[in-house]
Amino acid sequence: MKNTLVPVITIAGLQLGGIIAFAIVTETVFQWPGMGLLFIQSVGAADIPVMAAYLMLIALVFVGINLVVDLLYFLVDPRLRVGRGATGGH
Repeated sequence: MKNTLVPVITIAGLQLGGIIAFAIVTETVFQWPGMGLLFIQSVGAADIPVMAAYLMLIALVFVGINLVVDLLYFLVDPRLRVGRGATGGH
């Protein structure tokens, strides 16, 4: 079972990142007030600091998600663990 979790964790991390990144579309279509709508309004008003802050926040979220995915790889995959008697050559 643990061998099959690696691709599941990968896809789950990618999908979560996609959901967060494409919240702009959902908020724009349904006119929900949120960060996505704020970003769209700042593009229309050419508000560069708000656009930069939003993109940096989304990048930070993606990095955080990838960090969690990598840590979950370490927990799930026993091949990533280094034993006490392991040599550096293999």
